Amino acid sequence: MAIKTNKKNKIKIATSARVAMWIAFGLFVIYGISLVYPLLWCFLNSLKGREEFMQESVWALPKYWYIENWWYCLTSMEYHEVNILGMFGNTIFFTVSCTFLSTFFSAAMAYILTKYPFPGSKAFYSVAFILMMVPMVGNTATTYRLAHETHLYNTYLWPLVTSCGGFGMGFVLLYGFFKNLSWSYAEAAFIDGAGHFRVFFNIMIPMAMPAIGAIAIQGAIGIWNDYYTAYMYTPDKVTIALGLYGIQSQNDYGKISYPELFSAMMLTTIPVIVVYACAQKFIIKNTTVGGIKG
Repeated sequence: MAIKTNKKNKIKIATSARVAMWIAFGLFVIYGISLVYPLLWCFLNSLKGREEFMQESVWALPKYWYIENWWYCLTSMEYHEVNILGMFGNTIFFTVSCTFLSTFFSAAMAYILTKYPFPGSKAFYSVAFILMMVPMVGNTATTYRLAHETHLYNTYLWPLVTSCGGFGMGFVLLYGFFKNLSWSYAEAAFIDGAGHFRVFFNIMIPMAMPAIGAIAIQGAIGIWNDYYTAYMYTPDKVTIALGLYGIQSQNDYGKISYPELFSAMMLTTIPVIVVYACAQKFIIKNTTVGGIKG
């Protein structure tokens, strides 16, 4: 009787787990559709003409495919006399340079604090968490004043300088990675006569490259979509995010049509979608793994 009871209990548990799995799967499918559908809707409406969009239902499929809407975005849409191609250029410059600087300094800071401990070094990890808890709005006034007093306001240098802090989520993740990274390779390199800088660049960085790469991709996507920094500190160095805001404000006065606006949105969204789609497994794998056990 006890054996039959155990079998029934196991069957009930397996059935409950299967039902829960299907419910979770259904919820994720609904959530996925809620993310994809607005993007698909925006794409279809970007291919409509102005009159068709205003007269027909916004839910209807386009009767004619106005590919010229996309060409118009690339050649004619402007904000502060900067067209879409110029916005792409500024955004790519800030994304590449700021991602490199923020990732490098986060890696250097995490490496030093974990492999070269000194009195009070562990406090930096707590400071990083505290700084992440401070809302950006709370220090906007002082940061804005600092940008003006250092004459870095509305220059290409301001985003680069502020990317060299070495703290943030990248530091937190790399701190745990370097802490669990084996030190035996570095000791072998020291015995062979390698210096500290060579150990860091030639041994530790390559070993930590999976985590660094994942953090760099996440940071690049965030910088690509960053509207706040461009709006507050570099208004004339128009990026994609700031340019879309300006184009939207022009649309309020009827200077452009909604299909053209949707075309601009799609053009600026495609690079992020492609990058994340290609690197999603790499990002998830290397941000959830805590590092190599030493």
